[in-house]
Amino acid sequence: MTFPLKNFLIHMRSIDVLDLPYLERDLNFNQKVSLAFLLFGDQFSNGAYILQKLLALARHHEIERRQHDSDILSQYAKTNPEFWREHLIESLCIIQARRVLRKLGFNWAELRAHYLPQIIEITLHIHPLLKALYVICEQLTEHQSGRLVLDITDMLARRLGPNNMGDPFRFYDFKYLEIFLLDWICRRFLQLGDINAKGSNVEILIEYFKSKDMSVQAKLLIDTINANAGNTPEDSKPSAPPPPPVVKCEKDTAEDNKERQDIPKTQLPTSDLTPALHLTSRNAGIALIINQQSFHQNVDESLKHLLPFKTLRSRMGTDVDKQKLDNVFSSLGYQVEAHDNKDHLEMISLIRHACERSMLPDSLIVCILSHGFEGAVYATNSIPLKIIDIENIICANDNLKDKPKFLIIQACQQKDTMNNGKMFEMETRINLPNQHINMLLAMSTVPGFSAQRHTVQGSWFIQCLCEAIEQHGDSKHVGDILTIMINKVSQKCGNKGETMVPKISGSLKESVFLPRRQIK
Repeated sequence: MTFPLKNFLIHMRSIDVLDLPYLERDLNFNQKVSLAFLLFGDQFSNGAYILQKLLALARHHEIERRQHDSDILSQYAKTNPEFWREHLIESLCIIQARRVLRKLGFNWAELRAHYLPQIIEITLHIHPLLKALYVICEQLTEHQSGRLVLDITDMLARRLGPNNMGDPFRFYDFKYLEIFLLDWICRRFLQLGDINAKGSNVEILIEYFKSKDMSVQAKLLIDTINANAGNTPEDSKPSAPPPPPVVKCEKDTAEDNKERQDIPKTQLPTSDLTPALHLTSRNAGIALIINQQSFHQNVDESLKHLLPFKTLRSRMGTDVDKQKLDNVFSSLGYQVEAHDNKDHLEMISLIRHACERSMLPDSLIVCILSHGFEGAVYATNSIPLKIIDIENIICANDNLKDKPKFLIIQACQQKDTMNNGKMFEMETRINLPNQHINMLLAMSTVPGFSAQRHTVQGSWFIQCLCEAIEQHGDSKHVGDILTIMINKVSQKCGNKGETMVPKISGSLKESVFLPRRQIK
């Protein structure tokens, strides 16, 4: 079908500036953000102004959860009085605002044939890199966007120095990645170049995507630059990454997904092929402590079959463990959340909630201090939970995929003599074995034995663990720290000849280094 170009242009010219406020009311906040990015992204001075308007709109949108009148499109018409219509219609096509375009009297099939929004590297009026960056924003999940913002900010701070970063950007809603990209463009951290992308510089994004095995996004930026550069000399073109293989072997995946290190290369021997992950105090994560000191059996009739035959004794000395864990993990930069005497449903809720808030942080630590028996740990209402179910709750959450997840349990693990194997059943589902990647379970004792706790000084396991972190956390990875802890605990002997050996199990794919201690 031949597109009636003359009629199309005549109809476009019928759109008046006075129509724009009404048009803008039909746009949701996501669409406003995307349009502002596409229209103002290549206008340095006006881009900074519109960025402030977006931040104000975002605050109102978050607080009141409703649309606020805005004049983004009217402002754009003032900055580009001759060609604002052409830019606006193409931008609406790129974000596929079909309902708005229909209300303006346009036919989507005709617009699609004219503007080719589905061909990412090609534009008529909008800067090609802005279109490519918009598409990338649509491709990434909120978690991926958050990681990109945090990692790119760190990369920029290391390269430019923290004093050259300007005022901190106090916006934290990573759903709107375009706002962060617009800020970087306004600060000249990213450069779009001219309409043919000549003079552009988005190498930091290309480098980031390559390092994260996101070759589709890296290739998109490279192809956009090359497609618009015409006869750019070969030595000035970014080199395209090799196409991703259909099947990857485990060795390739492990190498491609290594975390970038912020330490001098001399600290890692070249012969050591084990990848390492260095956590940072700035983004360490949550350390959840559930401290069961006293126990009762006041439960619903439907749960009484799960209660032990004997009343569980109070755990004297456990508050010493709680305080020690709080002090140690706080010094590492973790957000410590300590809770006392929680029933089984409260325990599950606290763990799930911590997982849900771990999308951006680098790791999660869950510590449970209680009574227990082999494979189980008690809530304050004496209902036993399966340890494997707790582990599965943590591993099943997508926010923690590939991140270090530490489950630390101080509880006896003797043979079950009081519950006849009855434990509370939780709904947990693990679909793939790789959901357990970077999960570590640290138990106070091997199965079949009790865990020793001093009623004044605290438990052997928690106290030795905290001492090992304090003494070696800055220089040794988690595996070595736990080995030191096991050695200390195994050398202890109680008044009646009691001994104890902790048990560590897990699936860490890399040597994990805890954040450096922040001594106050």
